[in-house]
Amino acid sequence: MKLRTRLSMQVASLCLLAASSFAADNAYLNLVNAIPGKDVANHVSPSYPVDVLISGLCLPRNLAFGTVSGPYSFAPGSYEVEISESNTLAPCTNPTIASLEVTLSAGETVTAVAQLSGGAPTLAQFGDDFLPVTAGDARFIFRQTAEAKLLTATLTQLGVSAPKTYSVTAGAGEQQAIQVPAGAYLVQVFFSGGSTVLVSKTIVIDDQSGAFTYAAGRSANGSIDLVYRIVDGLY
Repeated sequence: MKLRTRLSMQVASLCLLAASSFAADNAYLNLVNAIPGKDVANHVSPSYPVDVLISGLCLPRNLAFGTVSGPYSFAPGSYEVEISESNTLAPCTNPTIASLEVTLSAGETVTAVAQLSGGAPTLAQFGDDFLPVTAGDARFIFRQTAEAKLLTATLTQLGVSAPKTYSVTAGAGEQQAIQVPAGAYLVQVFFSGGSTVLVSKTIVIDDQSGAFTYAAGRSANGSIDLVYRIVDGLY
C-alpha cells in the first residue's frame, strides 16, 4: 500500500516518523481542524488556529481551520489529545478547550477532528480505511462533523459528456463512503431531503485515491463548509 497526501505535512520530531516510513508495527494519527472561527466568537480569527498536545508532545502547532496535519507515527497505545487556542509565543500553554483519549493499534490510522458540538469545541475520532480501490475508480468518504443532523453530499461529474450524480448521506458523528469513477466533481451538501445548497466545492479525485471529506461548521448560522484531504495510491 502506498499513501501520499496532497497537503503539506509538518515536520515530525522525537518519536514521530515521516509519512513515508509506514511500518506494520507503528500506529498513525492525523489531526483536522474543522472549527470555523466565526462559529466560536465574532472577535476570533476566522481561521481559529489551535495547538495540539498529544500526551505531552506539542505537535502540531497553529493548526488553522480547514487544515489536515499528519500522519504522525506512534507506538501502539492510548494517547491523550488536547487542543487549545493557538499561542505562537508559548505553544500549548493556553487552557485546554477539548480533549479526547485515542487508542492507536499497530498498522492502523486514526484521525482526530476538532469540531463543534452544542456551540463548543470538541474532539471526535474516525478510523481511516485505506483498502484498495478498483482501477479507474476513487473512494469518497463523507464524515459528518458539522453541528447539524442528517446531511447529504452529492457528487456531479465535471468535464464529461453525460455527467452522472452520486450521493451519500451521513448523520452527526457518522461517516459513509461510496466508490465513484475517478475524475473532477462538483460536491454539494444539503440537508437530507432538502434542496438548499449549504456549500459547494469542486474537487478532483484521481484514479485509485480516496477523498476524506469533512462537513464543518453550524447549520444554525449557515456556516456549513467542507474540509477534505486526498490520499493517493490506494491499490
